[in-house]
Amino acid sequence: MFEKLKLRGQLIKAFRTAEIYRVVKRGDRTSYLFPKIHQIDNHRTYARYAFSLLNGIDPSLLTKKKWALRQVLGSNIEINGSLKNFSITVHHKNLPKMLEYSYGAIHHHIKKMELPVCIGQDIYGNPVSWDFVDLETLLISGEIGAGKSSLMRVILTT
Repeated sequence: MFEKLKLRGQLIKAFRTAEIYRVVKRGDRTSYLFPKIHQIDNHRTYARYAFSLLNGIDPSLLTKKKWALRQVLGSNIEINGSLKNFSITVHHKNLPKMLEYSYGAIHHHIKKMELPVCIGQDIYGNPVSWDFVDLETLLISGEIGAGKSSLMRVILTT
């Protein structure tokens, strides 16, 4: 019970930090109306917040102010939704720095692809693969140390 109240307070603090609210003035009093929180699920590996924005709040604020939400909730957040109803998933663990390549572990995931390339794992540990038959062109870009050469090695070895 208290854990959900703590998470709720943390989400409201994130909304306040990111300035995602509506200001209402009544006389000389100022009130802040925050998005309506519908549900908070707290699991061992993640916490998920379901909420809806109030009318008049720009939905693009969530993506514009993602940096502020990350400062309060943590760096591993995922925002889903559109227009009014949204969810924020906060993952408690980071992606691993190094993955052991095991063809046996990914075979069931890529066996129906014509030209498969396994590029890693998602935050849930599921393999992420592309079928290069579906891609007309490919551009690999990124800053120094982002893993461009490693991705090229994965493409060639898969």
